[in-house]
Amino acid sequence: MISKRFVDHSLKFDWLFIVLVLALMGCGITLVYSATVFEEVPLKDAFWFKQIVYFFCGIIMAGALVFVRIDWLKRAAVPLYVVSLILLAVVLFFAGDVVKGAGRWIDLGVFKLQPSEFAKIAYLLTISYWLSRHPVSLHKVKTFAVPFALFIVPFGLVLKQPDLSTALVFIAVTMVGFFFAGLSFADVFLIVSPLLSVLFSHSQSIQFEVLWGLLICAVVFTLVRRKLPKILTGLFLFANILAGYASTMAWNMLEPHQQKRVNTFLDPMSDPLGDGYQVLQSLTAIGSGGVSGKGFGNGTQTNLAFLPEEHTDFIFSVLGEQFGFVGCAFVLVLYCLFLWRATSICKRSADPFVTLMVMGASTIFLFHILVNIAMTIGLMPVTGLPLPFLSYGGSFALTCMVLVGFLLCLRYQGSRR
Repeated sequence: MISKRFVDHSLKFDWLFIVLVLALMGCGITLVYSATVFEEVPLKDAFWFKQIVYFFCGIIMAGALVFVRIDWLKRAAVPLYVVSLILLAVVLFFAGDVVKGAGRWIDLGVFKLQPSEFAKIAYLLTISYWLSRHPVSLHKVKTFAVPFALFIVPFGLVLKQPDLSTALVFIAVTMVGFFFAGLSFADVFLIVSPLLSVLFSHSQSIQFEVLWGLLICAVVFTLVRRKLPKILTGLFLFANILAGYASTMAWNMLEPHQQKRVNTFLDPMSDPLGDGYQVLQSLTAIGSGGVSGKGFGNGTQTNLAFLPEEHTDFIFSVLGEQFGFVGCAFVLVLYCLFLWRATSICKRSADPFVTLMVMGASTIFLFHILVNIAMTIGLMPVTGLPLPFLSYGGSFALTCMVLVGFLLCLRYQGSRR
């Protein structure tokens, strides 16, 4: 017989959440296999086989994390944060393994470690721990001093690699953390508004100029409604206007390949055989899939090597070509259910650390999903952000599974007694 104690504990696990994770992993392995099956390499070097190994290791790590006490996670936050900064510094200052002009990896022989992935986890733990103990408020600017310091160091180190897309993940996690630590949606909007001013005012097109004008109006309206101190109100207005006129300077700070990605996004046909090639081939692959797709392993854009980075950045294009709209919709439904089950953990705990961790982890997943899919269908510039559970990659696969382990741990141990 199964003991009552075992049953009571097993009921705390979210078995639907676990099934969703396994289903997404299965989809990922299947797509990586279909995208690379024609490559003649030994089994141990096959991408799909290595992805299975990565996920197997990730499952072990996630299983172990389930039983780590929440107070241990809090104690480990700062030490892990310091270690992550050291690893980022090693990559930056001691020439980490360079791939396509970016030094983001440390070659460990059998495995290439990407410290920025480890830094996401360490930063999430640290910012969640700090904000759970120290709420923030725009009326008390000094409450932002420590969170800003915690944010700016890893953000700057990752940005310098250069890895703009991953650096933006830190911004997303920080803004969500601020929201659940006491700020309103309007407050978060004011904080990110200077960045939006840079984006909208860069383009010379009339559409973007109108968007920038509307943004300034929204900022003014929000400031009037919030009734912030006059000095802070003036700083927000000044920051937005300065950001708008300094957009050229911000543009020049980007790396050449990042500038090309933005220009390609605005006009892919300007260089269809060069910088616009990836986006056009991705759109062709997805569009050719139609409703039900061409079938498993029958993607011409994928298997004839027209689609670049098919097993990593453009894995969603492989999905669209081989399984069509039905396959894409199925995976999107899995993602929606996954995020729903993840965020439902917040309802079961009164600990602000649990809420911040859950929403931060969910933000990392959601940001990757939205940016990667938007990139493949031409709604955003091409970035290096992989698709959770589907894209090939050792460090990212392990990162996803560690976050899953955290979510299971927080649900298992964070429930109200």
